[in-house]
Amino acid sequence: MIKLSRRNWNNVLIFAVLILMFVLYGIPQRLAEHTADEYRLIPADAELLMVAFANTRLIKAGPQWQLQPAPARAVDAAQLALAWQHSLLTPVEVVSDTSRVPVAQASVQLVGQVAPLIWLLYPADGSAEGPYLLQQAGDGQFYQLSAAQAARLFLLDVTE
Repeated sequence: MIKLSRRNWNNVLIFAVLILMFVLYGIPQRLAEHTADEYRLIPADAELLMVAFANTRLIKAGPQWQLQPAPARAVDAAQLALAWQHSLLTPVEVVSDTSRVPVAQASVQLVGQVAPLIWLLYPADGSAEGPYLLQQAGDGQFYQLSAAQAARLFLLDVTE
């Protein structure tokens, strides 16, 4: 066995505890940071309060979700709220184009936040039937949405 003084054994023990703390705390935290590249419409820890579209609002009234005024086609308000809370986004690289005009806009109000999140929906290829691009106002990142996702999230009448 290695012959060390009591003081040296204390130093070895201190370094062993520090290394163990780093392994048990630091490594999982670093791994969580690297796997946090999940893009959502609203943050995972936020609670949705309201989504305002051009002519309709999705509002939480007590424990239930309501669309006000009720749209012409039947839409399940609870399913729409779930779609807004849990939709994952796919980031895409897009050439900057200042002539892009949004076909829809949604203002998302979260519990505890004063300023709403504004989401803008653009046609990806210029036609209203193809895939769509989604952008948060003030952010340069675009996300790709299928026509079905865009129709579900923004209450669009899209023919597939």
